[in-house]
Amino acid sequence: MRKIWTVAKTEYLNAVRSKAFIIGIVMLPVMMSGSLIVGKLTKDKVDIRPRKLAVVDQSGWLAEKIETRAAARNEKDIFDPVNKTKQIRPAFVIERVAAQSADEKVEVALSERVRKKDLFAFLVIRSNIVDSAATNTVSYFTETASFVELPGWLDNVLTDEITRKRFEGAGVDQALVARLTKRINVRQLGLTEVDQSGQVIKAKETNRMATFMIPFASMMMMFMLVMSSAPALLNSVLEEKMQKIAEVLVSSVTPFELMAGKLIGTLFVSLTLSVLYIGGAALLLTQMALTGYVDPSLILWFLVFQLLGLLIFGAVFIAIGSACSEIRDAQSLMTPAMMMIVLPMFCLVPVLESPSSTFSRAISLFPPATPMLMTLRIASKPGPPLWEILLGVVLCSAFTIFCLWAAAKVFRIGILSQGQAPTVGKMIKWVFSK
Repeated sequence: MRKIWTVAKTEYLNAVRSKAFIIGIVMLPVMMSGSLIVGKLTKDKVDIRPRKLAVVDQSGWLAEKIETRAAARNEKDIFDPVNKTKQIRPAFVIERVAAQSADEKVEVALSERVRKKDLFAFLVIRSNIVDSAATNTVSYFTETASFVELPGWLDNVLTDEITRKRFEGAGVDQALVARLTKRINVRQLGLTEVDQSGQVIKAKETNRMATFMIPFASMMMMFMLVMSSAPALLNSVLEEKMQKIAEVLVSSVTPFELMAGKLIGTLFVSLTLSVLYIGGAALLLTQMALTGYVDPSLILWFLVFQLLGLLIFGAVFIAIGSACSEIRDAQSLMTPAMMMIVLPMFCLVPVLESPSSTFSRAISLFPPATPMLMTLRIASKPGPPLWEILLGVVLCSAFTIFCLWAAAKVFRIGILSQGQAPTVGKMIKWVFSK
């Protein structure tokens, strides 16, 4: 046991003292804070150049409405609400084009003006626009489709004006219809509770962002921890084997002690990262006032399933590394191992949308996917019943023991084997060999 801890301590210290580990820890908050800093610095860096729009109006009345609404917008809506003199949005400048000339030649001419930057875009309105059965009545032409503010504004203006015209034509009071058809906003709440003294605790309003982001972030954090730790074992073992270091090591320790030491060292590295990530997440949630949406038991179960997940995938990668003699051989065996890790990501959306469905229960009890998907379900309110979580721990633990046993058999034979390209079939034979 002493030799296992010696190997584990060496692996851990080598990892946490490496430049890659230190840079990775430093870069995460730098990137997160950097994105916030850049967002603040660029918040006011908006292109406020006027957007000139040519309107070809066959209806005979809409161009004037668009012009009036644009003037009202340019007077009020393009300035900062606090600093009334600071412009934060571009003005829309409307140019009317003769309606009788709304044909393909005019479209070509206006398109050329757009290319020459004399216009930003142009709008063609057909004469039958008020007819509710008509289609293709409005066309918007531009070469800068990424700017969506102008077409979005036009959509609202045209909808308002056409709707008003249709109501007038039908002799219906639009204000009355709007009042009678006003939408009802449904508040989404949790459940009302009664405390020990019998006092009723009112239900709290649900934060839709928190109910989505916390489960999603929990699963993504575990995925990152597994991806940053388990595949590194393959590289470590393969490098030692290629440089003949493994032969020296197994002369001092048994293959199982070497494998166990490497796995335990990797676990400590991952747990170190977990403490840092969880601490950062807790600080972020505190600043956003979302700590009330996180059950403290989630942290405990996260660490339990992280431990099991790392043992499973760490054993798989360490077995692959010991069986290979070249990087090329390892790459061919990486695909099935990576599919096991990525499988929960394929099931993310259906499980997140319906964490209590039969599919979610079944896939979260499938051991390779259990660590990530069970964590996702625990983070999703109301969470799975305790017996499902415990069953997931039992099944995952049994699978972990099998993976460790199989990896030990492969490691014992593969660590000293040279010259032969490994295959999945050959590794299975090693597992069941005496």
